[in-house]
Amino acid sequence: MGKKFTIIVALLLLIFSDLNAAEKVEIFVQPSVKDYPEIKLNINARDKSGKPVPGLTMKDFTILEDLGSVKIDSFKELELKEDINRVVDIVFVFDDTGSMSNEIRGLRDKVIEFANIIKKSNFDFRLGLITYKDKIYKPFRMTDNAGQFQTWVSRLKARGGGDEPENALDAIDDAAKQTYRKDAKVIFILITDATFHAANKITSLTMHSVVSDLKEKNIQFHAVGPNMDQYKVMTAELNGTFYDKDSGQFKRIIAQIAGGSASNYTISYKSNRPEHDFTWRAIDVSLNGKTVVNGVGQYQAPGWVTASSRKNGLMGDRSPYSPQNVIDGNKSTNWIEGVDGSGISEWISLNFDETVKADKFVIKAPAGYAKLPKRISVVVNDEEKRFYNLTGTSFTGDFGHEVEINTFKIIIENASGSSIGISEVELFGGKPSMLVKPIQKTRVAKIAAKIAKDFNKKGEKLYHKKKYEEAIYYYKEAITKNLTYAQAYSNLGLAYQRIKDYPKAVWANRKAISLAKGKTKAIVSASSYYNIARIFESQHKYEQALQNFYWAKSLRSHKAYDKGIRRMKGKLGI
Repeated sequence: MGKKFTIIVALLLLIFSDLNAAEKVEIFVQPSVKDYPEIKLNINARDKSGKPVPGLTMKDFTILEDLGSVKIDSFKELELKEDINRVVDIVFVFDDTGSMSNEIRGLRDKVIEFANIIKKSNFDFRLGLITYKDKIYKPFRMTDNAGQFQTWVSRLKARGGGDEPENALDAIDDAAKQTYRKDAKVIFILITDATFHAANKITSLTMHSVVSDLKEKNIQFHAVGPNMDQYKVMTAELNGTFYDKDSGQFKRIIAQIAGGSASNYTISYKSNRPEHDFTWRAIDVSLNGKTVVNGVGQYQAPGWVTASSRKNGLMGDRSPYSPQNVIDGNKSTNWIEGVDGSGISEWISLNFDETVKADKFVIKAPAGYAKLPKRISVVVNDEEKRFYNLTGTSFTGDFGHEVEINTFKIIIENASGSSIGISEVELFGGKPSMLVKPIQKTRVAKIAAKIAKDFNKKGEKLYHKKKYEEAIYYYKEAITKNLTYAQAYSNLGLAYQRIKDYPKAVWANRKAISLAKGKTKAIVSASSYYNIARIFESQHKYEQALQNFYWAKSLRSHKAYDKGIRRMKGKLGI
């Protein structure tokens, strides 16, 4: 009897094991932030054989952003019927300069998987390739044979370059001139680690002219590249996604793009943190009652001050010419555009979380060698342009009446010189006329910096005594006095972590990263990325943890980061 019972139990376990295996669903997530704070997710859900999983409903999905649940606003299953045209032409625009050897290997290794994801999702696909350095290095080619495409990639040689920028715009433009199949969805994927030439002796093209052309031809654009303004602007304008090339997971990014390009569901939700705070957010998609493989993604929220470019753009938010400089109240800091020539069509924008009212604005000339534009246009809330000729070192523009403002965008229309910028942008409204509150708060925070430091020290003492709730109170008080106090946010994140409020802990560390600056920037940012990684690791979110360990390592060498990367790779089997 005991033997028979053992056999029956074993058979039942085997049956349940098979059932559980059948319930495994692989999910690829591709986020779009074009309408932030509304986030659109292109989702490819496939079974263990790689075939699309049909019939899922909104109730089947659970979405987490930075470990906090979000409410799904809209849901749509895309048609998979044979009579629906599912033609897609995908073009890789590849920078094959000397520093790109890892990416060439990664793309070569992932081509077959990329093609299979598209094919098994019932798409009729073709793959195109064009490569460039300072000029187009290999001409445009296209095939419906994944093996042939893999051969093309295998023959690429990463060499030359070293004199960044490179000529991505001519390569994109050349690809856009090609003939694609009727009714095909055309997708471009730029893969690079460099800036690009624009409006100079190498190319007459600008980012804005290329974006306009691709938009007219309804071409979707993704970029895998350095964390630069231009690539984020291009992907946002062209309904694509920006991927940070230095995240350390290039091969997984390629698979995510394939899944998003062949999505069978779209989901939209509003971020629980709608602030324009420039922080990265982690997305986790799960299915009720099913085991999900992958199901993760990342996106970066726009900053509340954004620009189309900045000088020293490859430094990202470490550039001393950051757009945030225009609201810091310091006349010696500037935003300077980052393209060749006089910066015509470059822009800077203030994006307010809540509507402000103003009847006039002030633009102040940059310090040092940079110059104000001669002529600008101002766009309020995507309305018609208003044109102004700038004179003197400080210019005041009058709207004529008080207007409600959510976005305030300044576009360079005419300028002379090679470094065009702005020191300060101010908006005034009310009676008596006052600086609008978001900019005013930035200024007040600087005055209260010493008080904030005292509160932060009290919080640190309480933290070391394991009085975490009391420490949280003082860290919050420090932040109230100085809204840009990165270290206080980092400390707050650790305290939230101690009381196991993980969504708030992730949020506080994200804020620390977005605000860190000066000599301590790398240390604060790396430590905060590490803290986020440990939080995700504790929740068994190993993909997200690995991402953040990589980011920590990119800023600062530390054996703890290396150990974390090895640990997560072991968990993920990679």
